Amino acid sequence: MLKKQKCYSREACKLFGRATIFFCSVVLLFGLLISDGNAASTRHGGTFIYAIEGEESMLNPALGGGSSLNPIAQNVFNMLLTRDFNMNFVPQLAQSYKVSSDGLTYNFNLVKNETWHDGKPFTSADVVFTLATIYPLSPRAGSWWEPNVNVVVEAPDQHTVVLKLKKPYAPLLDLLAFSVAGPYMMPKHLYEGTDVKTNPYNYKPVGTGPFVFKEWVKGSHVEFVRNKNYFGAGKEGKPYIDRLVFRVVPDPAVRIMALKKGEIDYIYSEAVPLEYVADLRKDSNIVVDNRGQGPLTLKWLFFNLRNPPLSNKYVRQAIAHAIDRKVILDLALLGEGTIAKSILSSRMTPYFNPKAPDYPYDPQKANTLLDKAGYPRGADGTRFKQRLLSMSARGSEGRIGEIVRDQLKQVGIDAQIIATDRASFVNTMFINWDFDMAIQQGATGPDPMVGSTRFIHSKRIQKVPFVNATAFTNAEVDKLLDEEFLQVSMEKRAAMWHRIQEIVMDELPMLPIYEQPMVNTHRAVWVDTITGPYANFQSLEHAYMKK
Repeated sequence: MLKKQKCYSREACKLFGRATIFFCSVVLLFGLLISDGNAASTRHGGTFIYAIEGEESMLNPALGGGSSLNPIAQNVFNMLLTRDFNMNFVPQLAQSYKVSSDGLTYNFNLVKNETWHDGKPFTSADVVFTLATIYPLSPRAGSWWEPNVNVVVEAPDQHTVVLKLKKPYAPLLDLLAFSVAGPYMMPKHLYEGTDVKTNPYNYKPVGTGPFVFKEWVKGSHVEFVRNKNYFGAGKEGKPYIDRLVFRVVPDPAVRIMALKKGEIDYIYSEAVPLEYVADLRKDSNIVVDNRGQGPLTLKWLFFNLRNPPLSNKYVRQAIAHAIDRKVILDLALLGEGTIAKSILSSRMTPYFNPKAPDYPYDPQKANTLLDKAGYPRGADGTRFKQRLLSMSARGSEGRIGEIVRDQLKQVGIDAQIIATDRASFVNTMFINWDFDMAIQQGATGPDPMVGSTRFIHSKRIQKVPFVNATAFTNAEVDKLLDEEFLQVSMEKRAAMWHRIQEIVMDELPMLPIYEQPMVNTHRAVWVDTITGPYANFQSLEHAYMKK
């Protein structure tokens, strides 16, 4: 308590009064800081602007998918499990789980007192509804969830879910925790009794995640605000960010300039033009983060097997020999990345087959194969023309297209580049099948079933995004794909995937070009933007700005 002082002059009283106010202000401020409990309190606040290269048709990850939607989904919804950097399972909506010794029963104990963004309680009924009703509709997950659609999903009480399988399913936990394609839990009370595909909440999502939907301005941005009631908040009060904005920035050069100017805060790996990476690493205000394995993404050259001459295997193999993938790494990626040798990432041990057929650069062999296929050069040296589809929003793909075009010209193939925005690209390739060749990337992990099955199983020849647009069909491959995930033995399962790669790399419905490097990029003022193995496809609940 301050002791009362006697003033001997008006001026002295004024000085003492000002000093007392200042002292009390300092004490009050110090007291507020102490009372807040811990340093985490200084982390709250700020707006985080996340650049995406395009926008999806909706914000329901079960019906959509792709690199522009996945980071949004991670911040709105939750899954049963996630993973840490060491690939250990981390509880999310399931605080614990247990698997029976025969691999047929999975028990999940759910978190308690969790609510949806609209205040309704989250219960086991939401999990059952998601897994039994919504997720089977997913075009992307169909290749791995479909074999188990008939699994019995039970809810003994509000906080327990039991999955009973008829047969063992080796990758189940991996896929339940895979943020690129795993099932995000959806609110039963908003979807039950409706047409899920046209439900209005596909465009104004309600989840249990760290951020709450505010608005979607088409062609501009999607905005979210901090979920003050987030169940993962703990004593730290996560998330720390007040506003999270996903801004549509289709032009790669504009994205980089905006990052340097501080107009955006983050560019996820798939949207970073790799030709800029070396320069970004020199900028002290920018961080290029290589951590995490990501979804083990490959860049591909897809062939439409419906269209001659690409329906001829020798033509596809000739094109593969005509393309110098090392030149693509050097010129389009400035040395980033690794040449891909199969339809799986080389980091996917033990499934990766290093002995699968490969196609080293050999123009002479390419010419021989084209002659053998019955496509001689014309008077002008051209054998035939092909349309080469690419996505304009990815800077590296434009350069890749130019390199492929120039190299194919050397063997008499006239490749005409067609560059479109993301939405048009997806529609042209996956919905209309109106392409000859297409440059596109795709995940191959964490399990080969989620990464590659969708591209090569004949049942996945469907007019939906990110499946078998090449029309590749092979009876032996189909049979192996239908059986491999039932194997309890890792050795047997790996051997089956080795055989799958041998066949597919010989038939070559798509040419793997390179393994995508991880180059997530953000302004240096931000901390903990990456806290898990899938890096760009994760929640930003831990991220905060340096004060």
